[in-house]
Amino acid sequence: MKAAVYRAPHQVYIEEVPLPEPGPGEVVLKVQACGVCGTDLKKIAHGDPPPPRIFGHEVAGRVAAVGSGVRGWKTDDRAVFFHHIPCRSCDLCRRKAYAQCSQYLKVGTTAGFEPAGGGFAEYVKVSDWIVRDGLVRIPEGVTDEEATFVEPVNTCLKGVRKAGIRPGDSVLIFGAGPVGLTLLQLAKLEGADVYVTDPIPERLETAKKLGGIIRPSTGSGRTAVDIALVAAAAPQAIQAALDAVRPAGRVVLFAQTRVGEMAQVDIGQIGKLEKELIGSYSASVDLQQEAADLVFSRKIQVAPLITHRFPLDRINEAIAVAMNPSAQSLKVLIQPNLTSVPGTVPVPGTVRSQ
Repeated sequence: MKAAVYRAPHQVYIEEVPLPEPGPGEVVLKVQACGVCGTDLKKIAHGDPPPPRIFGHEVAGRVAAVGSGVRGWKTDDRAVFFHHIPCRSCDLCRRKAYAQCSQYLKVGTTAGFEPAGGGFAEYVKVSDWIVRDGLVRIPEGVTDEEATFVEPVNTCLKGVRKAGIRPGDSVLIFGAGPVGLTLLQLAKLEGADVYVTDPIPERLETAKKLGGIIRPSTGSGRTAVDIALVAAAAPQAIQAALDAVRPAGRVVLFAQTRVGEMAQVDIGQIGKLEKELIGSYSASVDLQQEAADLVFSRKIQVAPLITHRFPLDRINEAIAVAMNPSAQSLKVLIQPNLTSVPGTVPVPGTVRSQ
């Protein structure tokens, strides 16, 4: 089969690799769509973890093969997966710090080489513990494109819940990319008044259509907020978020996912002003069904966030679009079976005020 193999920083090649075969308790999915995630982009850019790898974990697919002992799944069933599942019995799991569990850190899906997601390929194998606890059926009426959002929506929902948003709270989101716009919709469902800031005016227009309030960059109207959610990777966004929240307010870091990244912040605001700085990373097993229901019921709108589709053999174009945010780009999808594409393909979607 064809797969996009990461060989070195900024070097991804379309190669022929062995078609995965399911072992006991495993299934193989034919990839229908896979989202290009910011964490994969960071790994491709920085060479961490080391190559070779086949990335891609926001996958919607159809069951192509079923291993012995698998119950409840058959050929042609549609599914998405969570590529990490914690043990739920260690001390970290008892504290609900699932993303720090050693079992959770073991990737459970692969298209070859060291498991790294595997969605940037024609087929991907799902390990037995993911089949048991992390494989989610896609209902009729939900598109493959929409279903790719189940895992990223979970990560956003986890961040929103860690922020402790209450009805009537004011929330400021830094960044109106796909993650920021997802956080916006989830925070509104919690009953918050949601402000958004982003340097790209067109993204702010999308945020406004989704019910966000545009945050002035200067001048009047910049009142302190209760909570800030940082969906922008720029280190300076952290201090800006601390400046934006009231005393005893909370700042949740969502886009800061590489250990070793440094930022300069006013620690007096954390100490004297009792502002809380909180990290949120990856998904929560406790939120799997809720996240799936939010996507499948369309209580949050994900289709309007998709702006580009690419076939697998044009993955480097997809990576370039995703790595360089613009007025025209939001979520980028890889669709291995997509053919006859003259260029990047915007996906139409109706955005309604919430």
